[in-house]
Amino acid sequence: MVGTTEQASPEDITAPGAAPEPEPESAAGWLNLWQAFRDPAPACGRRRSVVAALGGLKRHGAWLELWVGGHCRQRLALEGGRYRIGRDPLCELQADATGVSRVHAIVEQERPGDRDYVGEDFGSANGVFHRDRRIRAIHLRDGDRLQLGSPLKGEAPTLVYRHPRSPLGQLVHWGAIGALVGSGVALGGLLLATTVSGGSSIRSVSGPVKVFSTDGRQIDAAEGSSTALPTLNDYPLHLRQALIASEDSRFGWNSGIDLFGTARSLLLGTGGGSGLTQQVARMVYPAVGTDVSLARKLRELWVAWQLEAGFSKNRILKMYLDRAYLGLGAEGFEQAAQLYFRKSASALDVAESAFLVGLLPSPNSYSPCNRENPTWGRERRDLVLWRMHAEGYLSDQALIDARRRPLNIDPSACRDSTYSSYPFFSDYVIGELEGRRFGLDLSSPEARGNYAVISSIDPRLQAIAQKQLKVFLEGPGGRAGLTQGALISIDYSTGAILAYVGGGDYSRSSFDRVQALRQPGSTFKMFSFLAALEAGVKPGDAVSCAPLAYVAGCRHSSGNTSVAAGFASSENVVALRLAQQVGLNKVVAKARQLGISTPLEESFSMVLGGKETYLYELARAYAVVANGGRSVPLHGVNRIYDLGICGSVRNLADCPPSGVTTPIGERPQQLIEPAVAAEMDALLRQVVSGGTGGAAAVVADARGKTGTTDNGVDVLFVGYSPSSRILTGIWMGNDDNRPAQAASGALVAQLWGQVMRALAS
Repeated sequence: MVGTTEQASPEDITAPGAAPEPEPESAAGWLNLWQAFRDPAPACGRRRSVVAALGGLKRHGAWLELWVGGHCRQRLALEGGRYRIGRDPLCELQADATGVSRVHAIVEQERPGDRDYVGEDFGSANGVFHRDRRIRAIHLRDGDRLQLGSPLKGEAPTLVYRHPRSPLGQLVHWGAIGALVGSGVALGGLLLATTVSGGSSIRSVSGPVKVFSTDGRQIDAAEGSSTALPTLNDYPLHLRQALIASEDSRFGWNSGIDLFGTARSLLLGTGGGSGLTQQVARMVYPAVGTDVSLARKLRELWVAWQLEAGFSKNRILKMYLDRAYLGLGAEGFEQAAQLYFRKSASALDVAESAFLVGLLPSPNSYSPCNRENPTWGRERRDLVLWRMHAEGYLSDQALIDARRRPLNIDPSACRDSTYSSYPFFSDYVIGELEGRRFGLDLSSPEARGNYAVISSIDPRLQAIAQKQLKVFLEGPGGRAGLTQGALISIDYSTGAILAYVGGGDYSRSSFDRVQALRQPGSTFKMFSFLAALEAGVKPGDAVSCAPLAYVAGCRHSSGNTSVAAGFASSENVVALRLAQQVGLNKVVAKARQLGISTPLEESFSMVLGGKETYLYELARAYAVVANGGRSVPLHGVNRIYDLGICGSVRNLADCPPSGVTTPIGERPQQLIEPAVAAEMDALLRQVVSGGTGGAAAVVADARGKTGTTDNGVDVLFVGYSPSSRILTGIWMGNDDNRPAQAASGALVAQLWGQVMRALAS
């Protein structure tokens, strides 16, 4: 292609190093873009105007300038193709000067679409020089000067290549420089802040608290469930290389902060954009958060910088390998390798390592168990392998061999995962660890330990409880207007928590209703009757059914009724007369003795269950009666292992005694005389056999008490079975306190019977 040649006067350009005149279209192009955005035309017209204006800002041209004796003699516009420079009249750019060959040099575009051109010596007599060195060929850049002959033999003609950036390119270029300078300033500021504050405030980062069920299953979710290999070198080198190639190729030398990726994710609102250290910051400090916001990114950047200041790159890399989430409940590459390949991460081959790394951006989407897109896992693996090849970690043949490998996933991984988490119970366990019993500091980074906790939860009973509550809420409970429920089951002889359901979907609401303040209704009457029995009242004694204060008389009698019948029918006036007889202070004292910690006042409202309390405290109080009056140490932790001493969850059997904490347990106390406990047990039995709890009679030896507050806002049943030695307390209602007038304690007794019958089977 022949370009356009024009003569340039010496007045226009007088020195070969001078910058070309700014293109007049630049300012006009930006003005056109601004006007296109402000165009009041319909959206489609505005869009076309904006596209046209952007097209103008993207345009850029290239040309050659021939300089002789300090003056620009000619300009040649380059429009693709090949151009000859020399004395021959047929040359596109004629250089009729001493020492220039007929065809001295050529400038050409090697491939259509290339931005820049290549300059080449065309076998000239005196050569082509660039920066005083003779060259054969060179890829030209804007401003490059080629001398047509040796500079030692006098002033040779100079060929100047001009190809400035487009206006849009200039904006991107200076924006990138500004971002680089800004990142330098930001990093300098962080370094200064860290230095002034005495270095990294992160002195230690521990592993998560791992919670296990009685049969050794890991059941925690909120605190992570990684099972780490002892050292970084135990993870194969190719796994580490795959992780770096895929997630952060600059990890080895960067500051741990990817400012460009962070800015991109904020602009696009996509999340991501974080280097390895930033991702570790979210793993080890959940308070950083996972929302897509500037505040979260700033928290993440600060923690990442602290990690970089306080730990080596190898330590940070191991944290990632230990904790990264890889789908189906697997956290950490060791646990994921066991899940997907039934082998340790130390035994993974290159293809298997690339597969696991490929899951990281979206473990559920890229899982081979995704039936809608079953090939995504393989495609992600191949992408990671390609990145490893691009980074020089794999040879051409190694790449081919790895991509040919079948995935060979363990089929059981794609069935219903054996992993299941009980997040409400895990939260309870964390609270128990931090409470008076153990006093662990799990919130301070300096004190936090890496613990494996053997809990009391029974997975079989937990699964039954979760399923039964869910089905009931979808059936009878839902029809009665109930949307939420909570359940706790304990072995009342030991106090061990066997099942714990704090509500429905934890991911939607982590509010634990087992530990929520709710009115207990008539379940609280047990304390009044216990106080009366201890004061000498007998179950057969008569009590007046006449109205008392604002409370109506008995529903089933107009004269007198027995203590036992009043309790079985849950007569309010009977409970009030007994409480009044023994003293309201005695009722409060009895509730306190059996473990009710919430505020109580000496009032009729308190006697009838109008003061809020906790479901788990009610369950513990009823367990004392079930246990013959002896104290019941409610607990969810059986044993604690300090993995900083034990080394790994796989070494618990060989853990030194200094790394194992076996709870001392509560010293047994006789809180209720055995005879009184037996009388109370008989009263609870009559509630089921002939009173409000009749729906629980599907369990042959059931004992318990119903509870219903005004308009069915709270409905409860707390009861036990001596044959199974299990006590279960259930609350149902609505989080917004919406009344469910069709609901009652009798309805919950029905659910209690279904749960307890299933637990005993």
